[in-house]
Amino acid sequence: MSEPFAVQDSYAVLIGTSQYTMLPKLPAVHNNLVRLRELLMDKKLCGLPADNCIVVSDPTTNPEMLDPVREAADKATDTLIVYFAGHGQIHSEGNDLYLALVNADRAAMYKSTAYGYLRSEIRNSRAKRKIVILDCCYSGRAFGEMGSGDEPTVRVVNSAAVTGTYLIASTAENKASLAPEGHEYTAFTGELISIIQGGLPGEPPLLTVGKIFDHVRTALIEKGLPMPQRRDGDLSEDIPLFFNCAGNEKVWEAGYGPIQGVEEGTLFASRRELHDAKIHRPLQAGICGTAERGGAESIVVSGGYRDDRDYGTTIFYTGHGGRDPNTGVQISDQSLEDSGNAALIRSMETGYPVRVVRGAGGDPDYSPPTGYSYDGLFTVTDYWTQQGVDGPMILQFKLEQVENISDLVAWRAVSHGVDRGGRRPDNRRYAASIEAVRIKQLYDYACQICDTVLQSVGGSRIATVVYIQDLERPHNGPSVSRNMLCLCPNHAELFRYGAITISENFNVIDQVNDVVICELTVKHPIDATYTRYHREHHRIGPR
Repeated sequence: MSEPFAVQDSYAVLIGTSQYTMLPKLPAVHNNLVRLRELLMDKKLCGLPADNCIVVSDPTTNPEMLDPVREAADKATDTLIVYFAGHGQIHSEGNDLYLALVNADRAAMYKSTAYGYLRSEIRNSRAKRKIVILDCCYSGRAFGEMGSGDEPTVRVVNSAAVTGTYLIASTAENKASLAPEGHEYTAFTGELISIIQGGLPGEPPLLTVGKIFDHVRTALIEKGLPMPQRRDGDLSEDIPLFFNCAGNEKVWEAGYGPIQGVEEGTLFASRRELHDAKIHRPLQAGICGTAERGGAESIVVSGGYRDDRDYGTTIFYTGHGGRDPNTGVQISDQSLEDSGNAALIRSMETGYPVRVVRGAGGDPDYSPPTGYSYDGLFTVTDYWTQQGVDGPMILQFKLEQVENISDLVAWRAVSHGVDRGGRRPDNRRYAASIEAVRIKQLYDYACQICDTVLQSVGGSRIATVVYIQDLERPHNGPSVSRNMLCLCPNHAELFRYGAITISENFNVIDQVNDVVICELTVKHPIDATYTRYHREHHRIGPR
């Protein structure tokens, strides 16, 4: 395939007003138009012919805005794309949307173009697929904001929808589309451009309009910006729009634990930077990894779910799924079969550490003020189902930090250039956890004493690897497989407290009743030095 759709039979009309006489100027809008046209004509991304990509910059009259749309709508038989960026207004006598022209005036709505006119031209097109993108809001305001944010936006978006048209509007109810002062692009279009030109690693070769919207929406929410709206107008979200320039990237092998060269507390400005550093690979999903590959590699905690709780060294993390894509409200129960949830369950089983990233939308006591902070390794120690604050059932995962961190706000020190005391991720404990998983797999999660295999809800198996000579002071045992046993939770606790020990010939001894229970199942080398140490330190009776 040489293009994502039939570009010779498709047209795009990019409309933008930046130089207002009565409303605040929006210089970023001009940059939007220039860059979007470049991306649409880029043969590696879309390949729309130059004559089929029309830019209407700073229109002053209705015909200046609408005539190019009519011409493109008449010619397009495959795909028609219409984009507008600038101030928007709502008529005082109704919910009708008006697109502000150069001389637009709040007191004179006739100086703006009624969206209904634009909608009629789009509706009359023969194009099989029509995509409308509105990067505007509904009453201009100074200081770089496009709108006051107190209008009935959702009703306007509904009225703007056209049957057979996929509509994307940058403004959510009761919020304004921001055009930050000094930024190259408006907030919404800036995220759109970033995804188109950077691609989405791990996604299919073609980026669909639905996939692009999902990633733009996630990026805006995580930055605390207005949530965009969409209406599909009976069209599928699977309409291909651009080639995925990152689609051919080699998918990294699942990587657990610390990333070399990245310290805890390192700050990142965007999800793209997290991806490039291999800290958290997905540009949208909050959970990276699958159950099949060993569990979750990393998660992002950024306040996306209302049930999340962050206590620094312990995090109660809400599972994935069940939220309304437009409002973020939980509308259905979460599932154990969801790939992200299954990955976290698998992490509890394997013991693999999970990299935790905190975003600016999370608990302010532990989250960075902007962007993202890599906050080290955590392990999943428990999970359960409960009723969420919105009503439906959710999954909650308990994550606990692998190492003791005295400075729970280390990101603040990093952001101010303060030396963090040379702390490093506890690679010794990480290596031990990987070796422990191998031991569990060797015994197929069966207890070496009673041969029991425990299984939890969701199908995950439960086994505990204990160190024969404990790692902690004053025992200081080594984290090697020769010092490990795979046991069920009951026998693990009995062994830890010395109620049972292992003899020289691998008999399991009940020290309380002074009897041999059974012979230990042995499939890996066990060093008698460690079993002897355990017996000596848990001897009952005279030595």
